[in-house]
Amino acid sequence: MSELNRIFGDLKRNYVPGLQWVDVEEMLYGEEAGEEVLLERARKFWSLTMCKQEIHKQEAQLQVLRDLSGVLRAMRDENQTTYSNTDDNWASIITISPASSYLSYIYALIGLAVPPEHVGQAAPSVLNDNLNLQLSLNAVSTYLLTLTIPGSKSYGVFDEDVIEQVLKIFRLLEQNANKSVRANTIWMFFLTICDDLKLVFRYVHFKEHLKARDRIIRCLMEVLYMNFKMGYQNSCAPALHTKCYELFGEIANEHNGDVYETLHLIMRQTFPMHIYTDSPHNVGAGRRGGAMQSGEHISDWFIQLIEKYPDILTRILHFYIECVVSNPIKAWKSTDEKVAINYAAKYDSILFAKCNKSCADFVLEAVKADDAVGIQTRALDLIEKILLHQSEVEWTIFRYDVSKVPREVLLLREVIRCLNDRTFTVRRKACQVLVLALKQGSPMTTKILDESIRFVQFEDANVEALHEPLVEQHELRFEKPGIVQYAFSFEGHEMLEEEVKTIPHMVYQRFLAADNGLARTAGIALLERLVLVNPLIIYNTNFVRETSLLAVDRLASVRKSGLETMETLLEAYSNCFALICVYCRIWACLMSDEDIALQKLALQSFNRMVLKNIQPLEYSNAAKHFMPWRIISTLLMTQPRAYLQERFSILMESESIVTPKLVNVIISHLSTSMATDAWGLLLLLSSRITNNMDALIGIFNSLSSYNMKSNQFLALQLIIGCLKNFSKPALNQLFQKLLTALRTGSIWLGLISSAVNLLNQIYHLSMSQAPSMGSEVPEWQLSLLEDLTIEILNSAENFQNEHTRLQCLLGTYTEIIVMLPKEVDNRIVEIVFKYLQECTRLSESQFDTDNERMTNWMIVIAGRLCLRDTHLANSVSKLYRIILTKNDRPQIINTTLIAINDLGKKHPSILESNFQCILSKLHSNFAMTRVRTFRCVKDIILSGTIKLKGPILISMLSALVDESAEVAREADAFFIRYRRLYNKLLFDHCLKECPFDLNGLAYLRGVRSDSNYKSPLKGPEKEKSRRLLYNHIMSSVDDNTLLLYFGQLKLLAEKTKDNAFVSSPGALTIVQDMLFIMRRICFLTKGKGKEKSSRGEGEEDVGEDEPISPAPSKPAAETAAAGQASTPRGRGRKADSSEEPLKQLERCLRYVEETHRNLKCVMTSELQHSMDTFCRSLAMRFPNYIEFAQPAQFWQKYRSAKTPKGGRKKKRRMDEDAEADGDPEGDPHSADGESDSDNELPLERHKSKPTSSRLSKRTTSCDMLVTELIFQPPDW
Repeated sequence: MSELNRIFGDLKRNYVPGLQWVDVEEMLYGEEAGEEVLLERARKFWSLTMCKQEIHKQEAQLQVLRDLSGVLRAMRDENQTTYSNTDDNWASIITISPASSYLSYIYALIGLAVPPEHVGQAAPSVLNDNLNLQLSLNAVSTYLLTLTIPGSKSYGVFDEDVIEQVLKIFRLLEQNANKSVRANTIWMFFLTICDDLKLVFRYVHFKEHLKARDRIIRCLMEVLYMNFKMGYQNSCAPALHTKCYELFGEIANEHNGDVYETLHLIMRQTFPMHIYTDSPHNVGAGRRGGAMQSGEHISDWFIQLIEKYPDILTRILHFYIECVVSNPIKAWKSTDEKVAINYAAKYDSILFAKCNKSCADFVLEAVKADDAVGIQTRALDLIEKILLHQSEVEWTIFRYDVSKVPREVLLLREVIRCLNDRTFTVRRKACQVLVLALKQGSPMTTKILDESIRFVQFEDANVEALHEPLVEQHELRFEKPGIVQYAFSFEGHEMLEEEVKTIPHMVYQRFLAADNGLARTAGIALLERLVLVNPLIIYNTNFVRETSLLAVDRLASVRKSGLETMETLLEAYSNCFALICVYCRIWACLMSDEDIALQKLALQSFNRMVLKNIQPLEYSNAAKHFMPWRIISTLLMTQPRAYLQERFSILMESESIVTPKLVNVIISHLSTSMATDAWGLLLLLSSRITNNMDALIGIFNSLSSYNMKSNQFLALQLIIGCLKNFSKPALNQLFQKLLTALRTGSIWLGLISSAVNLLNQIYHLSMSQAPSMGSEVPEWQLSLLEDLTIEILNSAENFQNEHTRLQCLLGTYTEIIVMLPKEVDNRIVEIVFKYLQECTRLSESQFDTDNERMTNWMIVIAGRLCLRDTHLANSVSKLYRIILTKNDRPQIINTTLIAINDLGKKHPSILESNFQCILSKLHSNFAMTRVRTFRCVKDIILSGTIKLKGPILISMLSALVDESAEVAREADAFFIRYRRLYNKLLFDHCLKECPFDLNGLAYLRGVRSDSNYKSPLKGPEKEKSRRLLYNHIMSSVDDNTLLLYFGQLKLLAEKTKDNAFVSSPGALTIVQDMLFIMRRICFLTKGKGKEKSSRGEGEEDVGEDEPISPAPSKPAAETAAAGQASTPRGRGRKADSSEEPLKQLERCLRYVEETHRNLKCVMTSELQHSMDTFCRSLAMRFPNYIEFAQPAQFWQKYRSAKTPKGGRKKKRRMDEDAEADGDPEGDPHSADGESDSDNELPLERHKSKPTSSRLSKRTTSCDMLVTELIFQPPDW
């Protein structure tokens, strides 16, 4: 007898004769019954021989089980030869150990460790827990090993129900998930059980027992998930974790079931496991998990199987990828999805390398999914991971199957197309993918993007060309690079060229122009990366114009991103003039930003970009060392110096960025070609300078040449700002020098005011330190005034030779005289007046440059001299009136307007008496003169001196349609401000009055008018200009007010009844203008209000999707000009306030036919056409009202104008569904042959290219930033 038979014989002594395993099952898990029945079953169980709590018997059983397991393991060991396999078959064992008894024995022992509740309650008072546990665990191992004995299925030892009982032992793991001694013992024994299971799956075929196999897989899964969720509870947990994967390897063999189905099952059950990135933390050792170790995740196991089952794993892993992209678990968070996509990229990478299989085709289709943004974004996430990690096919043969076109080409092409997707989420995700690919892309991705972006020729229409200043001596700067010749090193570049060429334009239009701040921020990031690859984007696209607008973005985060992007680009392309211009535009705005944090950020940026890059000339050997001076010069040219100085003074109070060493370095540049910029920088930093500045006096004295006038001016301002940093001897020397220059007239005109101011500052500083105060009037002023009077009289006698000196003397005289309580010398007044009188006798052609310059100066001097004397002020105003009447030279007129405006602030009556003369210059032939005149009139009106009504209002309104863009913008800004401050309903009234007033027929509406005034927009030849003005007014009025205008139909009917009105010249023009306004209202209010017929019909909206109108508190024109408000997003429900205006319209429709009847006798073809188009517009806009309008015969021919609504199928890409500028069905004049100006706005005409983008909504160019942006928002 073999040892195996002997051990089974020993084991048989513990069997219960006649006991079946189903009987034990009944005892443990029988049907529900009463407590007594359950108690009886439990007693039977504990009375079984193998279950009795007798220590010596239990120990004997345990030893037999161990011996049996040991023998079987030895027999299954491939290297073991000592055991005989002769009796290794159930045929020889079954007579010794019957299958039914053996199974009941095993079933009962397993129940000892995991007894049901009623069995546990009926247990003996003394339980050998440890022995019971050992018996159960060893029984499991023994049973599993005995399944490997040949014949186990034939003789009934293999039983799926018994295996189910065996698997209940796995509950012990969860019940003992801690680091106790008992738990360690259990977890350690499970390592043995897993080894035994490996033998089972190796020797026993489960192909016909998939249910049992699947239960085992389920148990192993529970162990893995428990480890990931709760961590490694003890030292054996990591090893058991690994054993589970080894078991999966044994299970995934053909004899245990179809391999594909098996792996598919494992993938489905481990799908949720793909959200874990970290190794389970080791609770037993008290350590955190950290990064996932190799072989610790199911993904590593799948990847290992690729070499064994490449085709099957390709299908399985593609299944996973498709599920993650198209149908992830709903409970997953976005972070979980990203982790799962990481694993998808991992699978794809290894499949591509080992099997030449890629998920690219699927992903490319997924990105195009309609109405499935989630799928699109997850597909883009997967593309991102693929682009970031290098992966190449690792085949050495069959290379002909490997595509020569890198898969990154197709992926990148689709990502670029997604930049123009109709869904913002997709567009933003595509932008992020491209940014990451440009930053951290794989070598292949980087090569493709780098070459494509560098070699493609970017071209935009109407690019803002900046005229770079001449290169200064020794200056190094970034110059526009030449065109790079094509030298692509990868196949398929032609697929990308056209797509890449459109990227900058898409960034500008779809991102920087978007309402969403996140989109704008994403666009900035992408644009930055593009420019870092190809700086030609700066020069060949609308980069300068688009990025300059970031300065006035409504979101602080976008403004911040704009500045940081310019910094990054300037680091890469130091001293690039275009970038410096944009940087200065953004930076100057942030210095006074409403967000204090951005102000500090701007100051820190200035410190990094300017101050820290300043080096002594001998160390200036790179472009970044010259960049600070270019930034300073740009700022001084484009921004008000006083504003910059004020902002620096405020923001540097709590900063210590200005050091004596830095100041000395800047001073060292005062003798170089950067001198002007150095003076300017010192002036900006003057509030924080602590150095002794005596050396500047000597430098200032050397600034005598003509080219250094600006330096002299800056130097004087600097000395004023740092007066306390100079010693007394130095200030005394400077005082004497300036006094002499002023007395002799040997000083530049532009320096006179600053020089006199500096003398005063030095004098007051001296007096503040004196022991006693001096006389009330400084002696130096009296002495200087006397000397100036004498010198002026002498120079006047020799005017031809000393007229230049006379200008300086007069300028100094006017500066000093206002400081002293003295009357102006009449002799000097006569000299000035006499010169101006002579000038008024000259014709425009007789003025040369010197004459004009001298005349301008004399106009200014005359105004200063007469400022304090009413009689003199009236006298000089008469001279000003003559100049305005006889002359139209822009410089002279501009100077005169400024002078008369300044004079009028002191003497308002002068403005009133000369206002008509001033107003006439609004129609000058020179745009500069019209601009200056408008500004003058604007200031007068806003000050309240003159009322905005009648001819003044008409003249100001006509400026809105001026041919000069600057005049039109000035007028737009004025009316926005005036309406906000004084009269919000101005345009509401203008809409009713303008048809009469613009045609010079105000008296026809019962208003007295100035017979001498002629409207600049009167007559048929000005019809287009009037219509432009009407459009502008209507664009600024809310919809209800527009609808109320239909009340004018009654007025029109009444007026046309009057023969006197109809026969008046120009009356029919008024009628046509009113019909035009009402026709345009039909178009402008389309879809803005639902028509509700009093007859109960027309309840549905006849228009298409109702757009959201701007908030009524801020008119459209104002929002367009300020650039700070936009149309509210989202479709909110609001009360329909258009009901009353629509009821009024319904009542007034009868006056249309009446008006037509009244005009029959004077009807012209043009008037008939206007009437027909108006009626058709009414029929299309308000079909339900026209359906019942009376008289029916009149309206019948217009009712056919109704057209059925239609819809357009949505497209995924915006370029596949180009949006039309207007709805062809809803445009009442689309088919009527009307002129293009019918729907044009005045400010639109001044744009270089009409588009439907944000660019079409701007009314200024970027140059407005440089002077006016700081003080008022530009009208973008």
